[in-house]
Amino acid sequence: MPDRFDLTSVVEASEVLNASLDLDFVLNNLLLVAMSRLLVGRGVVLLAEHERAGFWVAAAKGALGLSLGAPVEVATPGGVAEGEAVPEALRARGIALLLPIVHDGRAIGLVGLGAKATGDPFAPREVAFARSLVGVAAAAVHNARVAGQLQRVNLDLAARVQELDTLFELARAFAAALDGDEALKLLGFTLMGQFLTERHAVLLRPAEDAPYAVAAARGVSLDADALAALAPLDGPLSAGAGGPAEDLLGARRLALALPLRLQRGVLGLLLVGPRATGRPFTDADRAFLTALGTLALTAVERAGLVEARIEKERLEEELRLARSIQERLLPRDLPAVEGVDLAALALASRHVAGDYFDLLPLTSGRLLVAVADVSGKGAPAALLMANVQALLRLLAQTFDGTASLAAATARINRVVCENTEATAFITFFWGVLDAATGRFRYVNAGHNPPRLVRANGAVEPLEAGGLILGVLPHVAYEEGEATLAPGDHLALYTDGVTEALSPADEEYTEDRLDAVLVRGRDETAAALLDAVRDDVRAWADGRPFNDDLTLLVLKRTA
Repeated sequence: MPDRFDLTSVVEASEVLNASLDLDFVLNNLLLVAMSRLLVGRGVVLLAEHERAGFWVAAAKGALGLSLGAPVEVATPGGVAEGEAVPEALRARGIALLLPIVHDGRAIGLVGLGAKATGDPFAPREVAFARSLVGVAAAAVHNARVAGQLQRVNLDLAARVQELDTLFELARAFAAALDGDEALKLLGFTLMGQFLTERHAVLLRPAEDAPYAVAAARGVSLDADALAALAPLDGPLSAGAGGPAEDLLGARRLALALPLRLQRGVLGLLLVGPRATGRPFTDADRAFLTALGTLALTAVERAGLVEARIEKERLEEELRLARSIQERLLPRDLPAVEGVDLAALALASRHVAGDYFDLLPLTSGRLLVAVADVSGKGAPAALLMANVQALLRLLAQTFDGTASLAAATARINRVVCENTEATAFITFFWGVLDAATGRFRYVNAGHNPPRLVRANGAVEPLEAGGLILGVLPHVAYEEGEATLAPGDHLALYTDGVTEALSPADEEYTEDRLDAVLVRGRDETAAALLDAVRDDVRAWADGRPFNDDLTLLVLKRTA
């Protein structure tokens, strides 16, 4: 009968142990061989935790009361320990013989065996066999552990690759989202599908110093106090960690709060409920969730920019059409009236102006001139301006040499008051020039007084009239009268001329306007208008005009 302790038995056991890279197989077979040959009923293998001091239970047989994976605090022995030399922590569990598993001069584990079934102590040849068996098993244990670690690394790598593939696909899906709500819905579906969580909330804010608002939520209710408590959060937070914000998460049955960062700072917060399986979130899960939330936040921001751009383009198109319509409302060609030289200029500070002027030839060589400035700028001012034009042209059809401009102005004022908001008003000036006699009748409703520049250089402001249009419905207006002699100029303008700002924020003023008009009093209407325009532009020194600018010049030539 072969000796069960001879070298052949050790070699056979070594071949079995080294034939596999499965750690459980190696350890269990090591214990089975040792226990069967030495006739013991208990055995345990402890493997060293190199990350920290101590050992953990990797395999156990017999009634030891040790659970797999449980830590065991024992000092690493320098050699074989028997009887009283076995550490108390193992001796109390029936271990009578302890042998180190040594690889490359380093103890990587311990093999503990219980007392022999016969009750006899271990003979020297039995200890030598056990030591030889453990010695040849050391390489198999080391190789199996390395293989296991490599397998775990490969599994982790495969998981990371899968996560990256998932994030890539989700990035494409978020990029295809047409609006922010669609992106947030995709985020919610992903949380439910990937992490089996039925509760979540997404908080967004336009800047780090702004309060959060709930952009999307499922199964979570957050009031203003909760949002304020979460606002300072700039790092991941888990429920139950201890603290007001952590307690808030727990009270609302949430597991995680993850800040979402863009270049402008923390602009979002992703709140995630627990998994339906109860499995905790790992560091890798937190990183994935943060990347997922950031993708959603980026999609929401991008959708907002796209919507803003579309809205801007739509508004610009509307303003372009409004400007085109408004330009058709203004006189395209100045009327030809014998004895009168005309020039006009209208510059809008925006796409659509609030200034208005008109020149309408009447019967018997008379000419109606008008200029107005509607409060505000842009499309609302342009609509009100169109109403004024319609009223003016309707009334002009009934004018003759005796029609009352004052009564007509009062009528225009009543219509404006009845059809506009209380905050809308119009400064308005109009008059009728008899080209043959130079008689000019006018009404000034709160407008900048036109400048009547005599051939001798005297300047007379035309101020007679009354209150601006649109303030009070029942206002009496006064009609003024002046006579234009041959060589006299009449300049009608809006406050965009006299209130044009220099780089030092100083206004152009009526005095400067009068000086230019007087210097150019011998010029044609067009030349005088160009002189004023060029001087205003030089005053502004290239800055855009801060208001609509309209200028109308009449010169009586004969």
